[in-house]
Parts: sequence; structure tokens; C-alpha cells
Amino acid sequence: MQTIKASIIGVSGYTGLELLRLLLLHPRVEIAHLSSRQNEDEKIGNIFPHLAHLPYRFSKADALTIAQDSNIVFIALPHRAAQDVVAQIHGKTRIVDLSADFRLDDAATYERYYEPHRHPHLLKDVAYGLPEIFGREKIKNAATVANPGCFALLGQIMLFPFKGRIKSADLFAITGSSGAGKTPGDGTHHPVRSHNIKSYSINTHRHLPEITRAAGIAEAQLNFVPTSGPYVRGIFAQAFVTLSSSSDIQECYKNELFIRMQNDVALAHVVGSNFVDINFAKGQDGRILVQGALDNLIKGAAGSAIQNMNIMLGLEEDLGLLNLSPILP
Repeated sequence: MQTIKASIIGVSGYTGLELLRLLLLHPRVEIAHLSSRQNEDEKIGNIFPHLAHLPYRFSKADALTIAQDSNIVFIALPHRAAQDVVAQIHGKTRIVDLSADFRLDDAATYERYYEPHRHPHLLKDVAYGLPEIFGREKIKNAATVANPGCFALLGQIMLFPFKGRIKSADLFAITGSSGAGKTPGDGTHHPVRSHNIKSYSINTHRHLPEITRAAGIAEAQLNFVPTSGPYVRGIFAQAFVTLSSSSDIQECYKNELFIRMQNDVALAHVVGSNFVDINFAKGQDGRILVQGALDNLIKGAAGSAIQNMNIMLGLEEDLGLLNLSPILP
């Protein structure tokens, strides 16, 4: 069997570290480079003691060298920082970008939610990596794939079954503190969140255009209430969907390995895994009630990235992922 040489640029954040953990479990992957701007040539265990058993050092190589040495490069840099790196190595190796920089294929929409894009000519070339909704073919043939946002991935899976029939939708989603990244802020540091629930970026969150695109609705048809929760991992969401025409709820994910229809949806049933659990029910007022949950660092980030890698490289889509059982308790 051919060994896949994989590298991570930006390994020192929560997403990069989770990606490394999952790649080490993948039966076909060999680590080529682990890049961190702050820790060049340092032994990884000196910076992250939980990885003291690993022999790796942070790479001093530049992006072009990393691309040359790799079958696939994962970009786990912050938003905006990934743009130039992707542009530099696009087409020189396969890439999965976990930032938001190439998720939107329209430069004007990107500018509205972020800032002017420095490489807008690449936006149409990058495939969006949500195979359960947008299919596998474009991902398989892409040089670069953009990983969805964590809120966006869950919201899309919850609303997509009703595409073309949605009059309006209200989406309320609670995320753990790891979703805010490793650098603490006044509103995101876990001691502040550990005893608190607070909503933020209501109807202005940057994942809005990803959700509405998959749902086939305008932003005015969606109320999106992101909320910070007093726990570390996972997103739990509820949607209340008003349909333009009444119809039965149809099963549309029965052939998807990582989407599970459940009678009860709970974070404890998905944390530690690449699964999304969802439930559909009819409310007393005729609206559809949808519940969903995922692990934001796995299916919402690193696990989804490996799923995309498997598709890009012609491997079984679930390779290295299906054995990630949820952690209970």
C-alpha cells in the first residue's frame, strides 16, 4: 500500500493538534512536516508535553518545500493568514485549508464578512469540502479543498433536507470553548464561559453565507443565534423551520456513514467522533423541529479534513475515522 506523506502548516492551534492526533491514527499516513511559526526546530513534546512520546520537531521548511515533500498539506492557520500560503502552493500538491479564506466562492460576499480577498481569482478553483451535501466528484478532482466552518457544517446538514421548501428558519446553536481557538479573549476564555451562557454575533456570524447557500435561502429568511456554552467540545443546535408547503419529512442521509438519525440527540453521543447526530420532528404549529450535534474539533474541523483527504486521494472515505467511537462518559 502506498504511504501518504501528510504535512500540517499551523499545527500548534487546537485544530492543528487534533488533526495531528487523527493523522497518527490513519493507517496510510506518514507525517512529513509539522510547521509552527512560533516554534521552529523545537521538539514538539517540549511545547506540548502530552505529545512527549512523539519524535517530531517543528519544521523549519518553507511552504514550497513542504508542498514538494508532501502528497497532501493541511493548512490550519488562522483566517486571513492562510490566503497567501494557499496561493503559493496551490497546484503544487493537494491541499485542505481549514481556515475560512476559501469557503466562499464570491469575493464580494467574502469581503462583507471578512475583508477584501487578496487572491479572489482562486475562489472559483477551490472545492467546498462537504461531501454529504455537495457531492464527492469536485472534491476528488480538486487541487485545493476548503473545509467548512463548524457551525456552518452542522447548520447545513440540518437545513439542507428542506432546500426549496423553506419559508423561514430559526437556528439556535451552542458551542464549546474550544471553538474559539487557543488564544484566550475577554469573552472566550474558559473561566469566563464555565459558569455562563451567552449569545453573540446574532444574524451577523461569518458562517451565515455557508448555511444559507446550502439551504437555498436568503439571509433574511434565517435567524442564526450562535451561543457560547460552559463546556469544552461540541456543538448542540436546534432549528425551527417553517416550510412554504407542507410535506412529509423524508430520509435523505440514509447512505451517509457519518450522519446518524437518532431518537435522542446529545453531545455525549458524538464527542470524540466524526459523527453528526440529527433528529427531525413535526412541531404542534406545523413547523419542523430539527436537533443536531457534532464534535467541533473532529467532524467540525480535523475529522472532516481527513474525510476530504480520503476522497481526494481515492481512499475509502471512512479510513481512519470510523473507528473513532464517541467518548462516554
